[in-house]
Amino acid sequence: MTMLTLAAVAACGGGHSAKPSTTSSASPSVSATSSPKPVVVATCPLTGLPPQHGQKINRVALGVKIDNVNDARPQSGLDHADIVWEETVEGGLTRLLAVFQCSSASTVGPIRSTRTSDGDLLRLLNGSVFGFSGANPRVLPGVAAASRAVMISYDALSAYFHRDYSRPAPHNVYSSTTTILNAGLSRRKGLHAPHPMFAYGPSAFPGQKIHSVSLTWSSATAAWTWGGHAWLRTQNGSSDVLADGQRVSANNVVIMSITTRASGFHDVLGNSSPDDVVTGKGRVWILRDGHLITGTWNRPNAASRMVLKGKKGNVIPLHPGRTWIELLPQPRSPNVS
Repeated sequence: MTMLTLAAVAACGGGHSAKPSTTSSASPSVSATSSPKPVVVATCPLTGLPPQHGQKINRVALGVKIDNVNDARPQSGLDHADIVWEETVEGGLTRLLAVFQCSSASTVGPIRSTRTSDGDLLRLLNGSVFGFSGANPRVLPGVAAASRAVMISYDALSAYFHRDYSRPAPHNVYSSTTTILNAGLSRRKGLHAPHPMFAYGPSAFPGQKIHSVSLTWSSATAAWTWGGHAWLRTQNGSSDVLADGQRVSANNVVIMSITTRASGFHDVLGNSSPDDVVTGKGRVWILRDGHLITGTWNRPNAASRMVLKGKKGNVIPLHPGRTWIELLPQPRSPNVS
């Protein structure tokens, strides 16, 4: 979907074409009788921001699976992702799916293995490239079919990845977004840029002014605190700081209440691998501009787009910029303060 806003916003961190979202701003009136013509600015489809120098709004999207346990931190590249999904994995831990479209990262990782949930998430990207390291061999065909992505894995194509031997394995596989994306594009022509995943623009829903929100899984915690200009992330009780020294931050945090189902697969320790269900509908909590807005998320099937709606059925726009999406299994709900 596309949104028209009344003011251009500051640009974010950068194929083939799909219709981009747009931003328009009114030109100053040149006379009392003239009618100002809107200036339409093409924006990045996954952030709603005008592209910075060198960024391409019609570039194919790249998904990269990022480790998120304590041994994997500090991570690299998350501060350049347009969208980050936090998924549930074995043992009540979480793992990240970072999506880069306008943005790029010279170093991204540590890169880890895919899960069944990734297929339906990547499907939202209209055909993409997917970088990961490892997977149950029986999982791969389903993820490839559901996602329609070009699969670039460390196991099959190790030349596109490298290990950082100063860090413990398996938390030490890295690459760059350009390297993985080019590997995918060289293997499949005709990939397209994603459609806008969400609406962006001024909020018509003032919501509740809040300071922070905390989330819990059975073996992990996360919190987001309003810092005046962005939401700042805490993980497992400590500030979530990346390898470049940057605090993990987001302009929007979307917390989706979801169900999980058994995937039928297990990790090497025998723990059941959950499958996050990201079709259907459920409650949603949206953090933007220091406020909390509640509503519902809706996605009838894997071929549908994700829509966020308020209590009156109106689409909820996000603040242009980076978005983190927290997939929170029912019956858990965020703690707001």
